[in-house]
Amino acid sequence: MDCDNERLVTLLAKSAQGDRQSFACLYQQTSAAVYGMCVHLLRNTDEAQDVLQETYIQVWHHAGEYHADRGTPITWMMSIGRYRCLDALRRRRHHVDFETVEAIQTSEEPGPMQETDAQLDRQRLSDCLKGLDERYRATIEMAYFRGFTHQELALAMDQPLGTTKSLVRRGLSVLRRCLGS
Repeated sequence: MDCDNERLVTLLAKSAQGDRQSFACLYQQTSAAVYGMCVHLLRNTDEAQDVLQETYIQVWHHAGEYHADRGTPITWMMSIGRYRCLDALRRRRHHVDFETVEAIQTSEEPGPMQETDAQLDRQRLSDCLKGLDERYRATIEMAYFRGFTHQELALAMDQPLGTTKSLVRRGLSVLRRCLGS
């Protein structure tokens, strides 16, 4: 473990004990990286600031749950921030902007036939996923439906990164063959 990681681990441990000064130092040293990721994912600085705040509130409340054997402190905090960003993106989809209702009504959205085709495609995908070996299905679902990176998958599945990448690649290959038939 390098010096920076050791320092962050120490700051997290002290934050878990309620040390506000250590938490402020932790925030000062890591928030720029977490904020940059939030802006990149959300493409909106105001929303990124809100998510950054949510992230560090969660870090403050759960600092005692960090385990050094599962990754570096910055990776842990970035993961929390990433999930908060995904939550924000989901909230966006459910938010109705009444000023744009007219534009939506006159848009080139798919009609009933296209929706039926899309539903059939989703059903085929679901059937093919059900037919996959459990290891392939788990890695594909975690990567593509839950947003895990290869690194996060490897940590979650407690296996080497190369093995994880191979499982995803092989699973996608089997899935492509199933969907192609």
